[in-house]
Amino acid sequence: MTAHQKDTIADAGKAAAVAGGIGLIMSAMQNTVQKHTVGAKGVLTRTGGTVAFFAAMGGIFTLGEGAAQSVRGEDDAINAGIGGCAAGALAGIKAKSFSKMCAGCAAVGATMYAFEATGQMKGGLNGKSREERLEEQKTFFKQTASTEEA
Repeated sequence: MTAHQKDTIADAGKAAAVAGGIGLIMSAMQNTVQKHTVGAKGVLTRTGGTVAFFAAMGGIFTLGEGAAQSVRGEDDAINAGIGGCAAGALAGIKAKSFSKMCAGCAAVGATMYAFEATGQMKGGLNGKSREERLEEQKTFFKQTASTEEA
């Protein structure tokens, strides 16, 4: 597969905005369960770092994935693994631990690679005809002697 030209910076900005919105929701939940007298503004003042962290993770993932696609010239699951590694490393940087940075890179990178490689929860049979799905099932499952004769 060859890579399609796309605006990586714009995509990273969109992903950061979406992830920041999710971070805002998470920050609101954190603010709800904490005991303090600040009130609703605690979403930004006390737990606002969550918003920035989520936004940075989303932006760095998309930026890493797009950069890998541009450098490698292919659009495949390895790009998602590279982007996931970059985003996971950010978690270790936040924790100020090199070992957590390496573990985050490995964990998030492997997870994103597996997610992309397996069809993004759509499954490998997505978009195939019934005959193609049946043929795939026949080649996947072990054939016993009784099923081969029938």
